[in-house]
Amino acid sequence: MSATRIDLRGLEIIFSFRGASAERIRNLRTVLRHLDHTYRDYTVWLVEADRAPAFVWSELADPKVRHLFLFDSQDFSRGATSNVGARAVRGPVLCLHDADVVADPRVFKLCVDDLLDEQRSDAWAPYQQVVNVAGALQRRLDESGDFACLQPHAGMRDPLAPDMHLLYESAAGGITLMRREVFLRVGGFDPSFRGWGGEDDELLGRAARLGVRWWSVEGARLFHLHHDSVSRHDWVKGPMGAANHEAALQRRTLDDAGFAAHVEALRARL
Repeated sequence: MSATRIDLRGLEIIFSFRGASAERIRNLRTVLRHLDHTYRDYTVWLVEADRAPAFVWSELADPKVRHLFLFDSQDFSRGATSNVGARAVRGPVLCLHDADVVADPRVFKLCVDDLLDEQRSDAWAPYQQVVNVAGALQRRLDESGDFACLQPHAGMRDPLAPDMHLLYESAAGGITLMRREVFLRVGGFDPSFRGWGGEDDELLGRAARLGVRWWSVEGARLFHLHHDSVSRHDWVKGPMGAANHEAALQRRTLDDAGFAAHVEALRARL
């Protein structure tokens, strides 16, 4: 644990989780270890949806982590579980945080403070580019939770280490900080997205159409902990990826009446 942990001022962080593999469970533990090592004064809402729990809270014994389990026998819906977490949050700002990513703590703190202290922004992505981390560098983070091993690569002008690969030049999702009342006003995530991908793009497009002031931190990197591949180019070629991609595109082309009905239906479900 760091002696100079960063104050997150009561921030509530939502993890949407399904322990589909040992790698995913390892990555979750690494991210939780990183948060505990780096920050203070925050709460984690870990919302797990599956046929049976894979997360064992007693192994962690961290009072900052609150575990909510939902029985779900269908394909995973990050949107549905994130919405459950958002309903549990009581503070003015929530953080939607994937269970396999780590942000630059300095950038993360700036985004938190901006949302708590200013009125010029509604949502922040504390990064622009997404980089996959594997190998020895990932193992160092697994063991320590200390961002120091990634700091030399935190800016887009900084060199990538041998165990790093570019996933996205820019992206939605991963980590999003948003005013809670804005998340509820736009209708939260569309829970009909099942499997991986698409729900972030749909939320971003809907929020933009509703005038949400949602920014990314130019030049900052988000680090994704390896668990499947170093590329996302083939995602839309698979049946589930193609369906989610098409659904997100369809939502963006709704006329004004259809869009208003869509938002109202999501608000009612949330």
